[in-house]
Amino acid sequence: MAASLRPDMAASRMRFNCLLNEISRGLSAQNLEALKFLCKDEIGKRKLESIDSGTKLFQQLEELNLLSPQRTATLGTLLAEAQRPDLQLKLAAFPAQSDYLQLPVSEVGAQPGLDDAFDVICNEIGRDWRMLARKLGHNEALLQQIEYKHPRNLREQIREALKEWQITKGKEATVDALIATLRSCKLNLVADSVKEELYKTG
Repeated sequence: MAASLRPDMAASRMRFNCLLNEISRGLSAQNLEALKFLCKDEIGKRKLESIDSGTKLFQQLEELNLLSPQRTATLGTLLAEAQRPDLQLKLAAFPAQSDYLQLPVSEVGAQPGLDDAFDVICNEIGRDWRMLARKLGHNEALLQQIEYKHPRNLREQIREALKEWQITKGKEATVDALIATLRSCKLNLVADSVKEELYKTG
């Protein structure tokens, strides 16, 4: 039997479902066909033929683990490609991601030392964060969503990009992996600062 959601997470899930329903209602028939075409490699032809609404398409994306309250980048990209930036921005404004990012470290599955590493990076990386975020696997749609949510707060943009990586990678999100990615971006001074901080904190 599936574990029940915490009350706050259940409420967030309900808000997310309402948002998806609203987005679905805002799609024209042409928009829906465009989205289905963009999803043809992920969703089989037979299933696509039976999809006649945005909500049914979104259900398929959820079954493929491409859509959830914490994972909206794929849908954001699809909406942008379908020429619906208005719906993309509506999705980007959904607050559940930030709610989830506030969960205790143990619930997110973070590895030891990551919070300290994140603090160092937030303090030192500056506007190079987008380069790091791309190396961590984030696409442009997600970066746009992060900037939209924190338009004048560079530190929060950086922290959310790092937390997104933490959520996506789970146990693979380690300090060593983060340091290696920093060095691949030629951000060696930041990588050295992370190592120094971890040495001080033991």
